Amino acid sequence: MSDKFEYGYTTGSCAAGAAKGAAYGLLRGIIPESIDLLTPADITLQLNLLHRKVGDGFAECSVRKYSGDDPDITNGCEIHVRIERSNGNGIRFIARDGVGTVTKPGLQVPKGEPAINPVPRSMIRQSLEEVLGTSDGIDVSVSVPEGKELAKKTFNGRLGIVDGISIIGTTGIVRPMSLDSFKVSLLCGLDVAKAAGHESVVLVPGGIGETGFKKHFEVEGDQVIQMSNFVGFMLDESVKRGFKSVIIGGHPGKLTKLIRGDFYTRSSESEPANDILINLFKGAGIGSSIVRELEESPTVEGMVEIMRKHNRLDKFNSIADDVQEAAYRYVSSKIEIGTVMFDMKKNIIGTSKGFKVWQKRL
Repeated sequence: MSDKFEYGYTTGSCAAGAAKGAAYGLLRGIIPESIDLLTPADITLQLNLLHRKVGDGFAECSVRKYSGDDPDITNGCEIHVRIERSNGNGIRFIARDGVGTVTKPGLQVPKGEPAINPVPRSMIRQSLEEVLGTSDGIDVSVSVPEGKELAKKTFNGRLGIVDGISIIGTTGIVRPMSLDSFKVSLLCGLDVAKAAGHESVVLVPGGIGETGFKKHFEVEGDQVIQMSNFVGFMLDESVKRGFKSVIIGGHPGKLTKLIRGDFYTRSSESEPANDILINLFKGAGIGSSIVRELEESPTVEGMVEIMRKHNRLDKFNSIADDVQEAAYRYVSSKIEIGTVMFDMKKNIIGTSKGFKVWQKRL
């Protein structure tokens, strides 16, 4: 698939492959050691089947997840599937140990359903029909023994997916170093906020912004969404979903980069914000002796402390305005924007005019 990188396969492919193997067990009384699975990407996988077991009216086996060169937390875990005949119509999906259950509206599957996304469900159904000729009257139970612990390292908890991981994938293939699945998880946050009826969302790069915001302002937990480095992407998607306003909150070390036009703020692709701040402070009439101190600081947080020492933190209000204006231009004025900045101790050091307007509505 690639000369440079090793591709892997999704948890959805693992579940579909295990379901196919179990279907052979239900049909023939024996599960093969491996099966071929055609993915939505039109790539055929050969998957080894583990823990093969056939009983009275049921069969079960597992597939070990392989992520290739992609740094996926589920790499190496086993996706177990048990299928058994039932008296019902169609196929029923059941979440067992380590597979999450959806508890909030706005996600790809309804509230109360196992967190098995639509494409994996379709792949499982096709696997059953390929072997058995039908998927009617079949219960499909999916479990991941390590799933509850792995879920703590994902966004599932904040999305209202409890007790385990999600079975996901749109192509069946994990593309190495791809950010697609991470972006999907970010979009789930927007969808949950929209389904909850929120007119505005708070986008924060990470824990500093989220903890700071919840410390100082009373907002619903699902209204605050971590966007990582994908500022532009999340602004675009917020506009698409029709939110009335977006508040951007975080440390100036991240947010000030927007003034330079960096709406993907990963450090390997976006230079530190020190020079932007120094130029802004010079333009704001900060004395040369303070500027020299600022220029000697290796970090933006150090610059914050220098400004605090000289009682000049008020200058971060105008910087917050500049960040707001940069974001407002980015979305072509299609959505209201506000900005709030926190230091590393989660203290508020700057707010924009748009943020003050939003705050009055709370």
